[in-house]
Amino acid sequence: MDLTGMTVFRQLEQKMGWLSARQSVLAENIANADTPGYRPRDLQAFASLVDGRGGLPMQVTSPVHMVGSNGNTATPSAQRDRYAIETSPNGNQVSLEDQLTKMGENGMDYQFMTNLYRKQISMIKTALGRGTSA
Repeated sequence: MDLTGMTVFRQLEQKMGWLSARQSVLAENIANADTPGYRPRDLQAFASLVDGRGGLPMQVTSPVHMVGSNGNTATPSAQRDRYAIETSPNGNQVSLEDQLTKMGENGMDYQFMTNLYRKQISMIKTALGRGTSA
């Protein structure tokens, strides 16, 4: 049976491929943590790739827009300002804490996708009357 023709398996495969590629990018960031002038990279959010948003930046047109629960207003340059503060004297902008946190989240997402894949296989086996052994 060819499972790649089923939408759910195709989507799981795409998400797992994106997570694998992101893990490589994050590992590269960590490997270059001491490289002068290196700036960390990341992949475009998977959701924006799926729904076609394309990753357009948010625009703030008034200081009262996008006020957070603590009263702070989000600005498009917030991420850029954070990296400016964390830039080392040699120009490197890699924060190992951020990169390791992202890797942990990425690993949990990948494990979740793996579990979903197994569950889908189990449901198909049950529907075919072949039991639930994996």
